[in-house]
This record gives sequence, C-alpha cells and structure tokens, in this order.
Amino acid sequence: MKAISVGCFLACSMLLSGCVTNNMTGRSQLMIVSEDTAINKSSSLYSSMIDAYDKEKKLSGDAETNQRVQKITNRLVERAVLYKPESQKWKWQVNVVESEEINAFCMAGGKMAVYTGLLEKVKPTDDELAQVMGHEIAHALANHTAEKMSVDILTKIAVATVTVAVAASSNGTQQQNNNNVQTANQLAILAGGAFVTLPNSRGAETEADKLGIEIAAQAGYNPAASVTLWEKMMEATGNKSKGDFLSTHPSPPNRIEALKTLQEPMLKIYEQRLPVYADYTPKYNYVRTTKNDWLENSSNVRVIEESKSSLVDPPAIDSAKAIAFYSSDFEAFKAGTLEMKCETCGLKFYMNTSDLKALHSKQDWRGLVHKVVNINYMFDLSYYYLAQAAYGMQNHQAGNLYMAKARELAQTDKYACATAKMNKCGEIRIAEETEASAASN
Repeated sequence: MKAISVGCFLACSMLLSGCVTNNMTGRSQLMIVSEDTAINKSSSLYSSMIDAYDKEKKLSGDAETNQRVQKITNRLVERAVLYKPESQKWKWQVNVVESEEINAFCMAGGKMAVYTGLLEKVKPTDDELAQVMGHEIAHALANHTAEKMSVDILTKIAVATVTVAVAASSNGTQQQNNNNVQTANQLAILAGGAFVTLPNSRGAETEADKLGIEIAAQAGYNPAASVTLWEKMMEATGNKSKGDFLSTHPSPPNRIEALKTLQEPMLKIYEQRLPVYADYTPKYNYVRTTKNDWLENSSNVRVIEESKSSLVDPPAIDSAKAIAFYSSDFEAFKAGTLEMKCETCGLKFYMNTSDLKALHSKQDWRGLVHKVVNINYMFDLSYYYLAQAAYGMQNHQAGNLYMAKARELAQTDKYACATAKMNKCGEIRIAEETEASAASN
C-alpha cells in the first residue's frame, strides 16, 4: 500500500507540474522532458541512424530526388520558422533513405528523412510531398517528441507502481507471485498504451495534419493535395478502414474528412501566398542533406555538424511577431469579436496570473491570446490582455474593441479587478488606461 501511495503521489506530482500550455498551438501538453533534451537525444539518434544507413549504402545517391526533397522541405521550413522563430537555430536536415517502407519522419530539432517507398509507391506530386513534409515538420514545431517522451516516462512510473504493489501484497507461492507480477505488467502496459500513450499520439497526428496543411499552404502548395495524398496512401497501403481506436494514427478516411473541413481557410492562405513562388529563389538554405554536394558552393548553407554554427546567420525574425496558426478563436480575436464566457473561472485566472504577466512582459502576444482563451474568464483584465495583444500585433481596431469591453466590465462590481477579492488589478491601472484609450478614439 505504501508503494502504491508513493508511486501515485510521484505520478500525480509529475502530471500536475509537467502540464504546460504550448504558446504556439495553445494546447496543454505534458512536458516532463524539456524540448532541449528531446532535441539533443534526437540529434544523437539521427546521426547514428544516418551513419548506419550510409554504411549500408541505403542513403539515396539520386541527385534529382535529393534536390527535389531538399528544395520542397526548405521552402516549407522557410515559412515554418515564422510560427516558431527559435526554430531558426535548429540544424535542419533531411535525407532520402532507400527503403520499401511508405513513411517519413521529423525528429525534434528538425532531423528528417523520407523513404523511397513513399516516393516510388505513392508517387506524390510536389504539392502532395509538401503535405507529407509539412506534417512531419509540424511534429517538430509542436514539440511532439518531448511530449511523447514525457508520456512514456509517466506510463513507466505507473507500470512500476502496479508491479511493486502486486508483488508486495501477494502471499502465494513464488510462481504465483511471478505470475501476478507478469499479469500486472501486461494489464498496466495495456491500460497505459490504450488510454494514455495511443490517444495522445493519435491526437498529435491530428494536430500535425492541421498544422502541416497550413505550413504547406504558406509555402505555396495546394491544400487540395492533402486529400489526394491520402487517397493515394489508402491505395498504396490498402488501409481503407475508418476504425482507429487502437491506432497511433487516425484512419485515412477520417483524416480525409478532417482535411476537407480545412480546405476553405487553407485555400485563402494558399491563394495569397502563391504569387510569391512564380519566380522563387530561397532567401536562406535552412535544410541540408548528406548527399547535397550541389549546395556546397552556396554562401548561405547551414553546416550539419552540431558543434558548428551556420556560415551565415538566417534573416532575423521578431519573436513578438510570430504568426499564429489558423483557428476559429484566433480568427475571432483578429476580428475583435472574441468573447470570454466563463463567469466561474476566477480561480483558474488566479492560478495563471503569473503566466499572463510573464507573457505580457515578454510581448509574446500570440501566447498571451492563447492563455486568455484557455482561461475564458469574463473579466476586465481578460479583455485588457486581449487589447494589449491586439495592439502589439498592430491590430488597433480589434484592440480598441477589447479595450472598450474592458472599460465596460471595469465599471461593474462582478467583473472588475478593482472590486475582486482574489484577482486584483495589481500594477495595471485598468480604469485609467481604458478611459485614456476611449478619449483617444
């Protein structure tokens, strides 16, 4: 019993302390493992894998294929870093691996590979291959590797706790004890796999689909290709089932249905960006391959080795102006029509006060909007923070609308920080600032 209590306490403590909001996506993630740790481990594993493939002569020597994959991937990364400016410093790399497997991947830190099985069996167009690589890049941007490692750690703690508890409580023979421990292991692993690891992984895949199609659209690749890609994938793999309960990936038909719902907003992004690529030359070569000798004479090539920096720094991106992925909430925010509806979320707001202040101080406007939306508290400070974020993003019309709402709530007893018992105004002179805003308009 003591073992169970200690294990449960440890697991719960890690679960509560490890849950953080991803400022890029707005989603809460379990993050026991840091992104830097995930990047370092991924880099080491990737280097070992590529070295092994190279020794086995399994890295593609086809210059045309390598150039095609590198150019498409670099075009995607050039837009992806605008969503996550710190990813500019990653040592992005892609290699084409000769394998029958229909697959591609991107590890933390931008370490990617495409298998020839995908290229030869699916025969994707450039637009379709961009959907594949956009999806994989999205995994890295959204920190899915660290999230997966964190879930794995928590699951193993749960398995160890159940195993120790069963062994400690058994009064049977040694063989019975061994059988009980084995059964407990199997049950705990099954429970952890079915209801912790796999749903999270499937959720990560769905999120990567959503983010990836937008990255591709930003890079001038047709979002309609996301649907035709998965139609080809179904034919190539023979997987046409809609069932995905015990699968780490959503079924192809379900993916197609979800991607179809994104076509309209993604098409708008695509049509806005497409003219840029009529006569396109990359501003910076972020992505390297092992076999891209054709890039060696470029003056802006990023060196692969982890111990070295790029020869030329990439164009600077203001982190305060990081662009946000499409969502109905963010579209409403930009229009000035976003509404906070929860009247009983005062405690939740209080628990996040330090985060709100930190995001405001860092001028992480996108993260601030995500945080306010997640709290959803009808309160004058909520709208004040939305106004500050809108002003910071140069959306003064929306900022004025949110400031007017903050002023309206500040004049009430129920929704004002001036009269609140728990959520005080602090250093924010909300009444004065809202009045000054009203006077200037």
